[in-house]
Amino acid sequence: METLPSENQGAPARKMESPVFLVGSERSGTTLLRLMLDHHPDIAFNLESEFLVSEVSDWGVFPKVADYRRKLREDRVFRHSGFEIADDLDFPALVNDFLFQKLERDRKRVVGATVHYGFSRLKYLWPRAKYIYLLRDGRDVAASVVEMGWAGNAFAGTKWWLDAEREWAEFKSSLPRDRWIEVRYEDLVADSEAQLQRVCDLIGVKYSPRMFDYAESSSYSLPDPAQVAKWRRKLPPRDLQYLEAQIGPQLAARGYELCCTRPQRIGPTHMQWLEWRSRVKLLQRRIAKFGFWLFALELASRRLGCRSINSRARHAIDTIIDQNLK
Repeated sequence: METLPSENQGAPARKMESPVFLVGSERSGTTLLRLMLDHHPDIAFNLESEFLVSEVSDWGVFPKVADYRRKLREDRVFRHSGFEIADDLDFPALVNDFLFQKLERDRKRVVGATVHYGFSRLKYLWPRAKYIYLLRDGRDVAASVVEMGWAGNAFAGTKWWLDAEREWAEFKSSLPRDRWIEVRYEDLVADSEAQLQRVCDLIGVKYSPRMFDYAESSSYSLPDPAQVAKWRRKLPPRDLQYLEAQIGPQLAARGYELCCTRPQRIGPTHMQWLEWRSRVKLLQRRIAKFGFWLFALELASRRLGCRSINSRARHAIDTIIDQNLK
């Protein structure tokens, strides 16, 4: 790892040696598993924590800590964690401090966090970390991405799943075999106790039935096998043909049975058209959700570099997003 520049130097801090990270595509069931982990009597598990590595380069170069602090204060997801931002710590010490805050706040002995993208950069901060990769049928992920309004069609929605699969395939090859496991979402909801036992074995804690107590304090119900293969009800046949043309080989390699005997072939022009349709639909959804003037203000202020105006517009948009979260 490169030596940090002088502006990143700060007060020394404690080092978290072996945190646990839940990684995988968004909409793959990570919130369900994270809630289970966080309700274990010995595990403190933070919600989405991409902010830990979002400013770290793929080669392990850390950001200037002053710039990082400023971005954190504008990060909607970071604010949900409720962490204090210390002004006297360098970058590695600061992100370590966030994990210690979670650990001490919950009064537990093991700490972890969810990271959906850029998780391969975690090795630069925690070389001895352990990883749980949650795998879900890419068709369910794509359908959920569309439902969330992040993609305009299932074809474009496959990107989330593909990106996570590619990053994980490369990353796990560099990890010692005793520091990671894969958990299939379909197995997690069908036989939760068995899969949670595997997870606890990796972490080094005893399995506890209290991991199911999340259903009493969150909007998430107990594991439901009916959540498996929802794509059969949500995706029209033509969308499934396009989707399996895009990720069919990867699905089959992961043990998922394809439903289309003849996936729709997609040429370069057709692919561009599907991506264009997705962008148009996303634009329409954003305008409908945030209103034309707020949408236009955020876009114009961002492109013109009007930081204060953009910050206010972004805050208004974040408020709307939070109001619509599950």
